[in-house]
Amino acid sequence: MRSLRPCVTGRIAVKIGHPGESFRARVFWAEGPGLWYHTGAVAGERYLNAFGLGKPAAGVSLSSTIEINIPMRGLDRKIGGAFARDDGGRLFLVHRGRIGGRRGVGKSLFESHYRGVWSEVEDGDGRSTVVVIGELQSSRFVRQLAQFVRKVEAVKDLKPGDTPQARISFEDDRFREEWIGGRGAPGRRDYAAECDRDLCVSDLAGRLKDMGARVGSDPSGELTIRDPSGRIASVIEVSAGTASSDLEQAVGRLMLRSVGFEPEPLRVLVAPGDCPGDVAGGLSGLGIRVIPWRWDARGAVFEGLAGHLGEMGLQMPGGEKARG
Repeated sequence: MRSLRPCVTGRIAVKIGHPGESFRARVFWAEGPGLWYHTGAVAGERYLNAFGLGKPAAGVSLSSTIEINIPMRGLDRKIGGAFARDDGGRLFLVHRGRIGGRRGVGKSLFESHYRGVWSEVEDGDGRSTVVVIGELQSSRFVRQLAQFVRKVEAVKDLKPGDTPQARISFEDDRFREEWIGGRGAPGRRDYAAECDRDLCVSDLAGRLKDMGARVGSDPSGELTIRDPSGRIASVIEVSAGTASSDLEQAVGRLMLRSVGFEPEPLRVLVAPGDCPGDVAGGLSGLGIRVIPWRWDARGAVFEGLAGHLGEMGLQMPGGEKARG
């Protein structure tokens, strides 16, 4: 995990495993992404990469949230992690969904509840469904990896027979990172852009919270803003790109999510770069406001976000309109 080395801020002596099977190790602690991890070789067949969340105390016993183990040679479908290339030759870290833990935690739970970037890959003489964690050469790979670990933790926290819909009430409007992403795998996709998009959603939620907005999630989508009375005042969709397929998917979800609310919520589409003028004009005719986003060294940047929200009349807590 060379990408994580610049993030390491210390090493901590612990025990890793579970009752009846554990070993002593000095795990790496990466303060920025909030991850601890341990690497090693196992029985000459795979590289062990165990990850967990939060800084452990020295000497404690730890159970990893997820292992992203990689075979030392060739393909091995029994091992959870792997590398895969897209049509452009870019290298990605992927996972087959083999997770461990208490009774009832396994691949079936993962496939039923994990939301992220799913794909089918050529896997020797067959094809396998995997989760694309991130592009190894991306400057945002460490953030993508940390987000994957957090999502897995949320899935493993589910109780048998539990579903996100069953766990949420109308009043519970918190933002849920584990609800970012989808399950479908179309034939040809820009996986790097999709991984970036999920980070963008998290960054947008954080930016809106900093502005004082009441940001939440609902099972049918990723971002909502409520007004001081608790009414859903805006529904937001983030597009991975400005290609027709990306915009169609995002706009379709945005329109469907805004159905049934009285009064009708503000519809906001957040898209990378600038939408072509005719597209933005057409979306405006549908009552959709387009806000552009881009990357800088700190994360996703949303040009004129506060000004856009203020122009739309969105009320922040305390009755004041958003200001730029």
